[in-house]
Amino acid sequence: MPRRGDTGQVYRSRVRIPIIAVTMALMAAVTGCGALGGDSGNSSTSGSAGASGPVEKPKIKVGLLPVVDVAPLYQAIDKGYFKQQGLEVEPITVSSGPKAVEGMIGGDLDIAFTSYPGAFVAQAKGAAKLKIVADAYAARPGHLVLVALKDSKLQRPEDAGGKKIAVTSKGSISDLGAMSVLETKGVKVEQIDFRQMSFPEMGPAMQRGDIDGAVVAEPWVTRTEKEFGALQLMDVSSGPTQDISMTGWAAMEKLTTENPNTFAAFQRGLAKGVDDVKKDRGTLDQILVKNIKIDQATAQLVHIADYPVSLDAVRLQRVADLMKKFNVITSDLKVQPMLLASPVAK
Repeated sequence: MPRRGDTGQVYRSRVRIPIIAVTMALMAAVTGCGALGGDSGNSSTSGSAGASGPVEKPKIKVGLLPVVDVAPLYQAIDKGYFKQQGLEVEPITVSSGPKAVEGMIGGDLDIAFTSYPGAFVAQAKGAAKLKIVADAYAARPGHLVLVALKDSKLQRPEDAGGKKIAVTSKGSISDLGAMSVLETKGVKVEQIDFRQMSFPEMGPAMQRGDIDGAVVAEPWVTRTEKEFGALQLMDVSSGPTQDISMTGWAAMEKLTTENPNTFAAFQRGLAKGVDDVKKDRGTLDQILVKNIKIDQATAQLVHIADYPVSLDAVRLQRVADLMKKFNVITSDLKVQPMLLASPVAK
């Protein structure tokens, strides 16, 4: 099993005391999972859609996790799509979604890969004023799954009440999505004991009996199945969470305003990477092996969801509404003003 630093330099935060309160809020709502849904035709964004000219910041740092969601970014780097836009993108592997957002708020990262709850809770609680720069991943069957071992006390979704279930973070798509689906099965979700840990830690924790099950995202669905014999008990991206948006690329609003050409260049380069991986599964598999450090045999088995080609306010609003339902945020959050407009193709 790969270590956290297998896909690159692990980001170690240099954020100091002023960020601690922010970090505590973020830790309750950020995760490294991903998922996506198709465009609904109701895309609504704000910002400068026609940004052009030389980039203001030719080199940017992007914090990310080793999950399938980020494949288009690696493709755009490897194929020189960002360089064609006059932009150098440095991917920095972080240990968790909260670290990425923390680094972005502290100024050590320019863009953070994050689950949408992580960005939305920061916005709703006033920890940061953010823009969603681009969509990353939306749910499809088989991507985000509740799993358990065959000798676990958790043998079916209806058994989840009172069980210890691992998630990458609380208040994330992992636990919010799981609770949403489990409610439809009559489970008293407030009785679930959610335990925070990274994806690589979940398989061994199940094997030791420290937890009864885990909510894992690809490639960890396939990996825990192959390496630990994990059984898939419930698709978290089903029923009330079918096709829900899961992860995206976020930045501080002030930075996007001051550097419109830079972020337009990032969006254009990333869009080419998205186009490549949507067209060719072989290209995607190569990225999973090279950059996400999955072996070739496993890469071919990984369930792939969808890489959206544009931001969609209606689809992303579903996430904010789910957060409100389970009291991750206490008031309504309107997502549309957070979305950064897509640039003119170039």
